[in-house]
Amino acid sequence: MEIIKVAIESIWANKLRSGLTILGILVGIFSIISISTVIAALQNSIEEGVSMSLGQNTFQIQKYPATVTIGPRHRGRYRNRKNITLADYKRLKEKLPEARSVAAEIWTYGKIVKYKNEETNPNVQVAGCTVGAFINNDWTIAAGRAFNEREIKRRERKVILGADVAKK
Repeated sequence: MEIIKVAIESIWANKLRSGLTILGILVGIFSIISISTVIAALQNSIEEGVSMSLGQNTFQIQKYPATVTIGPRHRGRYRNRKNITLADYKRLKEKLPEARSVAAEIWTYGKIVKYKNEETNPNVQVAGCTVGAFINNDWTIAAGRAFNEREIKRRERKVILGADVAKK
């Protein structure tokens, strides 16, 4: 009891210091709670964004990162990565049977597209992809349709043009 009495007298005698100490503790606790809330909200936002753009339970492999804008000076960093093969895609698809969609993409940049007498500027992006890429990337086709697995197995030559290339 004597220790408690001395502690209360000390707090009472040093009101300003005691008040500032309590205020510091409250601000610290409030800061920790606020930062934890902000981090949780950001994590949920990122997870929802990825879920919306890729869809839930989807997987995609490609040589270059999908989430980073890659300019010419950053491309060299990823150029030496091993190219994705159809065997890599099939192996991933076998290991993820519960996935809604598994896709692979290979992109090349700075290409010219020619048709009869017409050609585009040398800045066209060309991609080879599996059927799952349409689901994963939420690509919609204005006219015609996407290719299917049967056409891939038969090695049919199919092309889907972007609006700019189709217009040209």
